Amino acid sequence: MFGIAQYIRENRPWSIYFNERSAVEGSPSWIDSWQGDGIITRVATPEIRNTVIHRSIPVVDLNEQLDGLGIPLISNDHAEVGRMAARHLLDRGFQRFAFVGFSGHKYSDGRRDAFIQTVESRSHTCEVYPDQPVEVDLLHKGIWQIELDHLARWVAALPKPVGIMACTDFRGVQLLNACRHANVAVPEQVAVVGVGADDISCEFADPPLSSVVLDAKRMGYEAASLLDRMMQGHLPSPTNMRIPPLDIFVRRSSDITAIANPLAAKALQFIRENARSGINVDTVLRHLGVSRTTLQNHFRATVGKSIHDVLTEARLACVKEMLVETQLSIADISERCGFQYPEYMCAVLKKRTGWSPAQYRAQYGRASTTSDSL
Repeated sequence: MFGIAQYIRENRPWSIYFNERSAVEGSPSWIDSWQGDGIITRVATPEIRNTVIHRSIPVVDLNEQLDGLGIPLISNDHAEVGRMAARHLLDRGFQRFAFVGFSGHKYSDGRRDAFIQTVESRSHTCEVYPDQPVEVDLLHKGIWQIELDHLARWVAALPKPVGIMACTDFRGVQLLNACRHANVAVPEQVAVVGVGADDISCEFADPPLSSVVLDAKRMGYEAASLLDRMMQGHLPSPTNMRIPPLDIFVRRSSDITAIANPLAAKALQFIRENARSGINVDTVLRHLGVSRTTLQNHFRATVGKSIHDVLTEARLACVKEMLVETQLSIADISERCGFQYPEYMCAVLKKRTGWSPAQYRAQYGRASTTSDSL
């Protein structure tokens, strides 16, 4: 919608009729008598498709799930989405890969194929979750619960560590639930990347979900531009314009370097889960039942950092998150993030980032502002 609105502001005033509806609702009662000049649609059912394409007005489609409409289509570049997710995981050192999608859906299959091709070009292989083709809306209605055990067993059996792409953020959140169900550590054993960068889904996931950011704004802008030309009498042959993704929004679900060492992986998981509770190096050693020398050697060899450094980084990540997302006081943030003294927390932040807490919050904070979601 934002891209459409931008095009209208920059070019010509339109009178817009916007009807917010479920993607699976039937054809609206008003469409046959509506006296509009053009339609931008996300056709989701054959009924709406037939109604829309038989109107004698220009139409641009933003939903590619139904083939053969015979009208211009603006869609995401699903191949580039898959390649971007693969490169993200390859850059983090993963050598084992897997994909979880919705078989039989064009967008998912396109992302899967490009993901596999990219990792195979680097001499790696990719496992694909053997799901049964099903309508996505049925998964939202509860079939997912039936599938959870199967997905949990599948992810538990994968060789670790493994980088997994999920075809959507919804599928990514399901995969994180399956990992938790199977007692598989994320991201230490399994790193997960979704698609869509939905703020609510990604931030409320446990852990927060990394995701490919789609350029929805440009899709809307290009759709409005094309419809404008069509309404002026320019009738292009049916076209399919594919819009590449913007970037990867990295959150904790993939924010790691691949660790094959099981002892170091367990230590990292324990630190990530408990860093805010004030644990120290001795706490980690007691939890694992090993000597300091043994664990330090494993860390140095596989992580390239000391246990103390990793603890500090985990707490500092919490501090940054709190400064950006909340208006809590420095003392409250220090306590919630596992620092015993606020002064020490401020010194660590300054040393690692060059910013004081106030400067960091002023630069990156958004708790007091309203942001648009994709």
